[in-house]
Amino acid sequence: MSLKIKVPLVVTLLVVLSAAAVGYFLISHEQNTLQEELSRRGQLLVQQLAGIDPASFNAIATEAERIRLTDSLELSSSYFENERVIRTFLTEALGSPHVLHAAFFDWDGFPVLYLDAARLTELEEVSEDDSAGESFSLLQHPDSIPSVLAEPDDGFTYVAPILARSDTLGFAQIRIDPGVLERAISDALMNVLPILAGILGASILLSLLFSMLFTVPVSKLKSHALALSKGELAARVKVRSRDELGVLGRVFNKMAHNLQRTYDELSEKLIEVRRLFKMATEDGLTGLYVKQYFLELLSGELRRSIRYDRPLSFFMCDIDHFKRVNDTYGHQAGDAVLRSVARRLSAATREGIDVIGRYGGEEFAVMLPEMDAGTAWQVAERLRNAVSAEPISLAEVEGVNVSEITVTISIGTTTIREETSVERLIAVADRALYMSKENGRNRSTVLAMER
Repeated sequence: MSLKIKVPLVVTLLVVLSAAAVGYFLISHEQNTLQEELSRRGQLLVQQLAGIDPASFNAIATEAERIRLTDSLELSSSYFENERVIRTFLTEALGSPHVLHAAFFDWDGFPVLYLDAARLTELEEVSEDDSAGESFSLLQHPDSIPSVLAEPDDGFTYVAPILARSDTLGFAQIRIDPGVLERAISDALMNVLPILAGILGASILLSLLFSMLFTVPVSKLKSHALALSKGELAARVKVRSRDELGVLGRVFNKMAHNLQRTYDELSEKLIEVRRLFKMATEDGLTGLYVKQYFLELLSGELRRSIRYDRPLSFFMCDIDHFKRVNDTYGHQAGDAVLRSVARRLSAATREGIDVIGRYGGEEFAVMLPEMDAGTAWQVAERLRNAVSAEPISLAEVEGVNVSEITVTISIGTTTIREETSVERLIAVADRALYMSKENGRNRSTVLAMER
């Protein structure tokens, strides 16, 4: 068998095997990625479902237990009001893609409320009739609910406890359609097969057209192209001929050169964009966020907290008698004080979670996501003590006759308890700060938001 026949056969076989391997790994990767995404979404959905009002759920679970023990479906007048409080959690969960059912179980694992597509349709129909909607309930006799806690164990059922402090009041369950994964893999396979067939046909055609004369230069060109695709932008082909392969080599080298130049230009622009972004969002003196950007972050976090019914605490901090520092020691000393206070506030808060901004001249604002009022007051005290615990060095400030001074801060703190606006949140914290100033400074004041 001649080399002209062997080369096409070998190349064709290698291409087919490589394409099959790539197809297999692509499908496997797609399967693993989708499985992880479904698991992540299932865990997120069930955690959101478990975030219902504990008091309302406890009342419904108690009513369900009474029905199970007495075999009576007569519901108390307060039951429907409690169910309406948490019914939206079930409908929102079922409205997510590929969710088969959402259910609640009591502390003993008995079903309490169950909602699937059929029940959701029935719920939407009766909701159009106000009189029927007032008495319609998702509560059924436990034996009639086709759901078992945490079963089947196939990786598509997710359960989360419903907690009230350290007590488990019950469980929330989300069931995702297992057929989603099978359909996705089937679609991926149908997409890969035409590609594999195309690769096979192209490899046979190209292998028959090219002979041993072109095998070596094409192989070198291929190796350089692979190196370029992996980010080795300095890869170049040695051009020795004036034929089509030589033209291809010169085109490749020009493309690689253009890619290198474009990459260098983009790198320079990226550095400039990062520099401009830092200038626009960070205070040049303290390194904290500027007021405008901080308020944008606060607005986004406030919307998230309200949407998911999560706590959000907010501080307004002010350096006590800061004007006296500037008047006595000069503005350079005042700048040193601002930098030191900013560093101490940053060190005393949670890195990557809490956000600090320079709100005004000597005012700082602190945003603390996922923090309730009790914990927020403890953190406020920690911030206050962090500032006043040690003197601030002025040794490197020219024209100052003292080596160090001690400053204090006053803090006003509040925590959202209901839907509110950024302006109202800041106003309440600012009023709490004013109370700290009025009561002698160097103190933290908590002011609850009025309902």
